[in-house]
Order: sequence, then C-alpha cells, then structure tokens
Amino acid sequence: MSEPESYAVEDTSAAKRQATPEGIEAFRAARYGLSAHWGLYALVGRGEWVLHTASMPHGMYRDLVKSFDAPRFDAGEWADLMLESGQKFLLVTTKHHDGFCMWDTALTDFRVTNTPLGRDVIGELAAALHACGLGLHFYYSLLDWTHPAYRKDWPAYVEYYQGQLRELLTNYGKIDGVLFDGYWPRFDFSDATAHFRPGGEWDLAGTYDLIHELQPHAVVVNNHHVPPLAGEDYQVWELDMPGENTIGFNTTEIGDKPTAVWWNLNSGWSYNPRNHAVKTATEIVSRFLKAQSRDAAFFLNVGPRPWGDIHPDEARVLRKTGAMLRRYLG
Repeated sequence: MSEPESYAVEDTSAAKRQATPEGIEAFRAARYGLSAHWGLYALVGRGEWVLHTASMPHGMYRDLVKSFDAPRFDAGEWADLMLESGQKFLLVTTKHHDGFCMWDTALTDFRVTNTPLGRDVIGELAAALHACGLGLHFYYSLLDWTHPAYRKDWPAYVEYYQGQLRELLTNYGKIDGVLFDGYWPRFDFSDATAHFRPGGEWDLAGTYDLIHELQPHAVVVNNHHVPPLAGEDYQVWELDMPGENTIGFNTTEIGDKPTAVWWNLNSGWSYNPRNHAVKTATEIVSRFLKAQSRDAAFFLNVGPRPWGDIHPDEARVLRKTGAMLRRYLG
C-alpha cells in the first residue's frame, strides 16, 4: 500500500538558516557524547515506549507523576562521570513520545516540577554541564501520545511544540544541538500505530529557523531515517554505522552533512532491569573507533534509574571506556 500523501517527506526548502560553521566544527571536534533516556517510563522499567507497548491507559500512566521522586538525582555527578568517561556533551530527553516534560515548562502541567521531585531536571543539568565546560544537546519528540491537540487540533499542537522549543532554547544558556525524534515519513502506519500519525505538516522549516535564530551555533538533526533536509546540520544513524541498515529502519543514503552514530550501552534505551545486559568497554571502544574511521560523531546512551542515578554497571563501563580511549587517543 502506498504511503498517504500527508506523510511524504516534508519540504523544508524554505529554511533560511543553518548552524554556524563554528557550531558545526565544534560538533565534529567533540566526537563523543553521552545520551540519556530518562522520564516517567523509568518507574515502570519496561522501556521508554511502555505506554504504547503495554497499552497502558493514559490515566494510569499520568498517575506515575505522583511517584517520580528521584532522590539520587545529582546533575553534578552526571557531569563528573562524563568528564571521567571522556565525553564532551550530553544529549538528554526533554520530552519523549509519552509527552512528559523534564523541565519546568509553562505550556503543560505534565511536567517534572509537578512530581515529588519538584525540580527542573534540565535546568540543573544545564548549570552543571556549563560549569564543567561540557556541551548540552536536547532530544525532543515531535510525536506526542498524550497531548490532546496532537490528535484533535494540529495547528495548536505545532504552536505548542514550537513554544516548548522556544522555552528550551531561551531559558538554559548555550545549547549545542537539538535532536528530533518521532517523525518517520517512511514508517508503515497500521491500526495499532494510528495514534503515531501526524495531523499535518510540522513546519519543520520554521522550526529549524527558530532554533538557529535563538541558538546560532546549535546543530539540528532529525531522526527521520531519510537523508538530511534543508535546515538540518548532520545525519544520524540509530544502532548502525553511516550508510548501513542492519537494524531494519535506517537509510543507506548518505547526504552531504556530517554524520553521527547513536548506540546504546545497555540492551535498550531506557531503564529495564528485566533486560539488563551492559556492553563491555572493549565493545564500545571498537564501535567508537569504527565511527571515527568514518568521521562520525558517537553518542552512547544510558538509561538512568528511577532514583535519578546512572546504573552502577553502566557507570563502571563508562569510566573504563574513558580510560581505554585516553590510551588510544592520548
């Protein structure tokens, strides 16, 4: 069955801006960053897609807000671990597909400051990273399974998500990049994933220009599994090397932008104690060096625990990886 016209790759040729040459060069020079998937889903411990995969009622999922306490969350400890591990920037989930926001957004009450934790996670991480000279990239899901406008009032949803980006890009100092997820124009939508479907165009050209206007050095990427569009600054492969599609949903087409590899340290993206299988430092170093041989940046993902700390097994391997890379790279 052919893809509906409304889900064709969006035309972003109207985008007028790109990241500055300095911003792109800084991204290429950084080479190695930490990625973290953390949100309400950590409380369930069955993956960041659990609202969908377990068919959880939205009301039950929203009730997790009452239990999100994270007494061990310490942004300074995250930054220290990154320094020990040789990582230069953090890519952190600000909002995943579940719609829960990890900062003090004024645009929804489905946010971290309405939990028992009651603190702005993104704000604390921004302060800690900036104090250590580390970069900060935001993961933001365009797809939203819980915001009512996503399914009922598309223009209102576009205004909502662009308003959230304006908050993120004006309230937390220098931002080095934005990674979008949840827009997959080649995705084969079925009845089970009907709630994934966008209600129209995202105004990606306007969004990319907004980012580059507010944060001129920030590099923009969209994990849409197609070649880079106008206004995007690099191309990312999820669990694959550039030009490879061993995972089944990446593109083998390489555009004319810098490239990045996004890999996970555990067997999944977020905290899942039932499927805990941390890779070895040797595996990570091998994958990192392979990415470097292709001039690709390398993101390594961890899934912080409900308590707000990075799993001790993951932290141990990160430190060992850092020590090995120092021996290899000096």
